[in-house]
Amino acid sequence: MNSLFHIQRRAACGAAIITTTALPRRLPPHLLPRTISSTSHLPAPKPAAAGSSEEPKTAQKKANKVKKGPSSANLAAKEAKSAKMAETMAKAIDAPMRKPPPASDEEMERRYNIGRTYVIESFKRHNRENHDLANKIRMKRHAMNYLPREGEIGDEAVDGKSVYGTWRSE
Repeated sequence: MNSLFHIQRRAACGAAIITTTALPRRLPPHLLPRTISSTSHLPAPKPAAAGSSEEPKTAQKKANKVKKGPSSANLAAKEAKSAKMAETMAKAIDAPMRKPPPASDEEMERRYNIGRTYVIESFKRHNRENHDLANKIRMKRHAMNYLPREGEIGDEAVDGKSVYGTWRSE
Protein backbone atom coordinates (compact mmCIF):
# COMPACT_ATOMS: atom_id res chain seq x y z
CA MET A 1 0.00 0.00 0.00
CA ASN A 2 2.88 2.31 0.80
CA SER A 3 4.38 1.82 -2.66
CA LEU A 4 1.01 2.64 -4.23
CA PHE A 5 0.95 5.96 -2.35
CA HIS A 6 4.52 6.65 -3.47
CA ILE A 7 3.63 5.99 -7.12
CA GLN A 8 0.58 8.28 -6.95
CA ARG A 9 2.63 11.05 -5.34
CA ARG A 10 5.36 10.81 -8.00
CA ALA A 11 2.74 10.95 -10.77
CA ALA A 12 1.15 14.08 -9.24
CA CYS A 13 4.54 15.81 -8.96
CA GLY A 14 5.34 14.97 -12.59
CA ALA A 15 2.00 16.38 -13.75
CA ALA A 16 2.58 19.60 -11.80
CA ILE A 17 6.00 20.07 -13.40
CA ILE A 18 4.66 19.50 -16.91
CA THR A 19 1.72 21.94 -16.51
CA THR A 20 3.83 24.87 -15.32
CA THR A 21 4.82 27.29 -18.06
CA ALA A 22 7.38 29.71 -16.69
CA LEU A 23 8.98 32.47 -18.71
CA PRO A 24 12.58 31.78 -19.74
CA ARG A 25 15.11 33.29 -17.35
CA ARG A 26 18.21 35.28 -18.25
CA LEU A 27 21.59 33.99 -17.23
CA PRO A 28 23.41 35.95 -14.53
CA PRO A 29 26.30 38.08 -15.86
CA HIS A 30 29.02 35.84 -14.40
CA LEU A 31 27.72 32.90 -16.48
CA LEU A 32 27.56 34.77 -19.79
CA PRO A 33 30.43 34.15 -22.25
CA ARG A 34 33.13 36.84 -22.20
CA THR A 35 34.15 38.60 -25.37
CA ILE A 36 37.66 39.73 -26.20
CA SER A 37 36.79 42.33 -28.83
CA SER A 38 34.67 45.38 -28.21
CA THR A 39 32.16 44.35 -30.87
CA SER A 40 29.23 42.29 -29.74
CA HIS A 41 28.59 38.79 -31.05
CA LEU A 42 24.90 39.50 -31.30
CA PRO A 43 23.44 41.26 -34.34
CA ALA A 44 22.04 44.74 -33.90
CA PRO A 45 18.48 44.76 -32.56
CA LYS A 46 15.75 45.20 -35.14
CA PRO A 47 13.57 48.26 -34.82
CA ALA A 48 10.35 47.46 -32.99
CA ALA A 49 7.01 47.72 -34.70
CA ALA A 50 5.17 51.02 -34.18
CA GLY A 51 2.25 49.56 -32.23
CA SER A 52 4.16 47.14 -30.00
CA SER A 53 6.18 49.71 -28.04
CA GLU A 54 3.04 51.48 -26.85
CA GLU A 55 1.38 48.36 -25.38
CA PRO A 56 2.40 47.33 -21.86
CA LYS A 57 4.09 43.95 -21.50
CA THR A 58 2.15 41.32 -19.55
CA ALA A 59 3.14 37.92 -18.22
CA GLN A 60 1.58 34.81 -19.66
CA LYS A 61 -1.27 33.33 -17.71
CA LYS A 62 -0.81 29.85 -16.27
CA ALA A 63 -3.11 27.18 -17.55
CA ASN A 64 -5.36 25.87 -14.80
CA LYS A 65 -6.02 22.20 -15.30
CA VAL A 66 -8.46 20.21 -13.23
CA LYS A 67 -6.67 17.43 -11.40
CA LYS A 68 -8.34 14.09 -11.67
CA GLY A 69 -7.87 11.14 -9.38
CA PRO A 70 -6.84 7.75 -10.77
CA SER A 71 -9.59 5.82 -12.46
CA SER A 72 -10.80 2.64 -10.84
CA ALA A 73 -9.29 0.54 -13.64
CA ASN A 74 -5.84 2.10 -13.17
CA LEU A 75 -6.09 1.84 -9.39
CA ALA A 76 -7.05 -1.85 -9.61
CA ALA A 77 -4.16 -2.54 -12.00
CA LYS A 78 -1.65 -0.85 -9.67
CA GLU A 79 -2.96 -2.77 -6.65
CA ALA A 80 -2.77 -6.07 -8.57
CA LYS A 81 0.80 -5.28 -9.62
CA SER A 82 1.85 -4.47 -6.04
CA ALA A 83 0.14 -7.64 -4.75
CA LYS A 84 1.97 -9.71 -7.38
CA MET A 85 5.30 -8.13 -6.36
CA ALA A 86 4.62 -8.86 -2.68
CA GLU A 87 3.76 -12.47 -3.53
CA THR A 88 6.98 -12.84 -5.57
CA MET A 89 9.04 -11.43 -2.68
CA ALA A 90 7.38 -13.84 -0.22
CA LYS A 91 8.20 -16.78 -2.49
CA ALA A 92 11.81 -15.64 -2.78
CA ILE A 93 12.17 -15.38 1.01
CA ASP A 94 10.52 -18.74 1.68
CA ALA A 95 12.48 -20.60 -1.01
CA PRO A 96 14.63 -23.48 0.31
CA MET A 97 18.41 -23.10 0.32
CA ARG A 98 20.11 -24.87 -2.55
CA LYS A 99 22.89 -27.32 -1.74
CA PRO A 100 25.91 -27.61 -3.99
CA PRO A 101 26.07 -30.78 -6.05
CA PRO A 102 28.09 -33.61 -4.47
CA ALA A 103 31.71 -33.81 -5.57
CA SER A 104 33.03 -36.78 -7.51
CA ASP A 105 35.32 -39.40 -5.94
CA GLU A 106 38.39 -37.95 -7.69
CA GLU A 107 37.58 -34.46 -6.39
CA MET A 108 37.06 -35.77 -2.84
CA GLU A 109 40.44 -37.55 -2.98
CA ARG A 110 42.12 -34.37 -4.27
CA ARG A 111 40.60 -32.30 -1.43
CA TYR A 112 41.69 -34.92 1.12
CA ASN A 113 45.27 -34.83 -0.16
CA ILE A 114 45.36 -31.02 -0.10
CA GLY A 115 44.16 -30.97 3.52
CA ARG A 116 46.57 -33.72 4.56
CA THR A 117 49.53 -31.95 2.94
CA TYR A 118 48.57 -28.68 4.64
CA VAL A 119 48.50 -30.30 8.09
CA ILE A 120 51.84 -32.08 7.56
CA GLU A 121 53.57 -28.93 6.31
CA SER A 122 52.11 -26.87 9.19
CA PHE A 123 53.57 -29.37 11.71
CA LYS A 124 56.94 -29.21 9.97
CA ARG A 125 56.96 -25.41 10.07
CA HIS A 126 56.00 -25.33 13.76
CA ASN A 127 58.64 -27.93 14.58
CA ARG A 128 61.33 -25.83 12.85
CA GLU A 129 60.29 -22.69 14.75
CA ASN A 130 60.11 -24.48 18.11
CA HIS A 131 63.48 -26.19 17.47
CA ASP A 132 65.11 -22.79 16.80
CA LEU A 133 63.65 -21.35 20.02
CA ALA A 134 64.76 -24.39 22.05
CA ASN A 135 68.31 -24.05 20.62
CA LYS A 136 68.47 -20.37 21.56
CA ILE A 137 67.33 -21.10 25.13
CA ARG A 138 69.83 -23.95 25.44
CA MET A 139 72.69 -21.74 24.14
CA LYS A 140 71.81 -18.96 26.62
CA ARG A 141 71.81 -21.39 29.53
CA HIS A 142 75.15 -22.80 28.39
CA ALA A 143 76.61 -19.27 28.14
CA MET A 144 75.32 -18.44 31.63
CA ASN A 145 77.04 -21.52 33.02
CA TYR A 146 80.38 -20.21 31.68
CA LEU A 147 80.10 -16.95 33.62
CA PRO A 148 82.35 -16.86 36.70
CA ARG A 149 80.72 -17.78 39.99
CA GLU A 150 80.45 -15.39 42.84
CA GLY A 151 83.75 -15.04 44.68
CA GLU A 152 85.81 -16.62 41.90
CA ILE A 153 88.72 -14.95 40.12
CA GLY A 154 87.68 -11.69 38.52
CA ASP A 155 84.85 -11.08 40.95
CA GLU A 156 85.34 -7.84 42.83
CA ALA A 157 83.31 -6.85 45.84
CA VAL A 158 81.79 -3.40 45.47
CA ASP A 159 80.07 -2.00 48.52
CA GLY A 160 80.06 -5.47 50.04
CA LYS A 161 78.21 -7.02 47.06
CA SER A 162 79.44 -9.07 44.14
CA VAL A 163 79.65 -7.45 40.70
CA TYR A 164 77.73 -10.35 39.14
CA GLY A 165 74.85 -10.15 41.58
CA THR A 166 72.84 -13.06 42.89
CA TRP A 167 71.19 -14.07 39.66
CA ARG A 168 72.02 -17.74 40.25
CA SER A 169 70.02 -17.88 43.45
CA GLU A 170 66.92 -16.30 41.91
